[in-house]
Amino acid sequence: LKPALPAPCPILPFSLALRLPPVFLVSKMPATWKVVGGADKGGIMVREGKAITSKQLPDKLATGAVVEELELAGERLHFQKLSGAGPATGWVSVAVKDKPLLSKKADSPSTAPAAEEKAAPAPVAASPTTAAPAGGAGGGAAVDLSEEVAPPPPEIAGAQVYSLTKEELEKAFKEADDWWMDPARRRATPVDASILEGFLTAPTEVKLEEPRDYKGGQLPVMPRTIGLPTYAAVPDNVKKSFPERPVRKPMIRLYCFPGAADNYMLWIEMATAAPEWCEVAIYEPRAHGFRPNEPWDKTLEERAADAFKVMRPAFETHARGGVSEGAPFGFLSHGVGGQFMALLAQRLKRELSIEPLVVFANDGPPSNVSTLSPEGYNMLCSDIYKFYCAFQPDTIRQVEKLGGKDSKPGAALLQKWSRGLRLFEEHSYRCQARADPIFHKFNCDLHVLVGRHTVDIEEFVQKLGTPQAKKEMNERKKVTASPPDSSVNWDRDMFKKWKDWTTEDFYYHELETDHMSIKNHKLMRDVVFKELAGFCGMDYRP
Repeated sequence: LKPALPAPCPILPFSLALRLPPVFLVSKMPATWKVVGGADKGGIMVREGKAITSKQLPDKLATGAVVEELELAGERLHFQKLSGAGPATGWVSVAVKDKPLLSKKADSPSTAPAAEEKAAPAPVAASPTTAAPAGGAGGGAAVDLSEEVAPPPPEIAGAQVYSLTKEELEKAFKEADDWWMDPARRRATPVDASILEGFLTAPTEVKLEEPRDYKGGQLPVMPRTIGLPTYAAVPDNVKKSFPERPVRKPMIRLYCFPGAADNYMLWIEMATAAPEWCEVAIYEPRAHGFRPNEPWDKTLEERAADAFKVMRPAFETHARGGVSEGAPFGFLSHGVGGQFMALLAQRLKRELSIEPLVVFANDGPPSNVSTLSPEGYNMLCSDIYKFYCAFQPDTIRQVEKLGGKDSKPGAALLQKWSRGLRLFEEHSYRCQARADPIFHKFNCDLHVLVGRHTVDIEEFVQKLGTPQAKKEMNERKKVTASPPDSSVNWDRDMFKKWKDWTTEDFYYHELETDHMSIKNHKLMRDVVFKELAGFCGMDYRP
């Protein structure tokens, strides 16, 4: 049962939300080049920077290697390797004394001079020290996100960040899927606190100093990777329902973190409805949405490590030496995604010395709060279908519409929900096993936004529900971690435990909406964008 809500949000077709089409419908794709020179010298020279006086890398880019164009500056090409031997990224010359060293592949888009006449977006994986704001520092020139480079197609998903070949990616996907389908996964996993400790104390690649004060002005387009999809990759039919602003002049960024079985497409309204002065970026987990062929994470800590890797180019722009050093940003999560948000924040603070200016946790608990009772967790492990019959009957109804639990799409949906929930639940057990479960403190205001239909669902069902709805609500009591006489996922006291995760002010909001609707609901957006407006001196009128 879903009680009637004021101004309900548009809902994407379930088939679209479950899995995006395997081919992206985009208007522009990055150019690819093939190395044709250097056959007699073991390849061509690669340098760290654009300048030919910059440091030379020890390895050459092999003849025959295929690379993706990140930026073309005259005869200098900033590349990301797709196949072949040599450095994963760097700068090379496309020709020397009119002798070609690289040849643009025939199926690549042309680089007509006209395309350079308007402000171009930052390269996909631009260095924070080399990317330049559109229109100059503090510019005021508009940033046209509709022309931004789209994520790569699925057959090379992951290559941007992990330098994997298609075969290596397929092997990693199969290994992870086999791990999840192993009969051993049908038993409760013993709590291994070392997994969490390993993440919290992992060696850092580099420890940056804290960023200096931000100088102000408009932000350049955010560097994107496969883990931060762009609006350009959205199918045309969805764009008609959720049109993006033709122009954005971002003064602040909002990074969003999804919960179980969630993906970028389910956040599209939030991203497109943002004011023109705010750029919204949504993390896309592996095996979800635009990353369907990448391997499933086995732990939430593994997912957080992936997020740090794929989002790092964007975060480095805020860090010391970045093109937007000290620029403001906020965090927003949905559901159990708040647990993963805290993990990532801990890594950002420890390695890049950056922190959000404000945090919003939408209808979800912190890491030291479980969602399931011991009986519920054991049932999730041993019998997924039985568990969701009790915990989330709507999912079972969707499974039946897809052909039942033994059909390929029905089984895929159950696996997506159950694996996601296990990642978060098992992480919460590791967190609670620590002497101090609060492994990270946000040094900013923290807002918890709760759907009143989430915490008072029993009241609504008793007043308005059918006998079947009341029966289903009663069945939930045995599988949730809320008090024994309650069937809610989390009660008010569980939500308010977020208070311990900040050194600054804590705010608790209840909105007239429910768990699924809140992440795109106008009431939620009004709270979030009004708060963000104050950090960048902008107006927000609900």
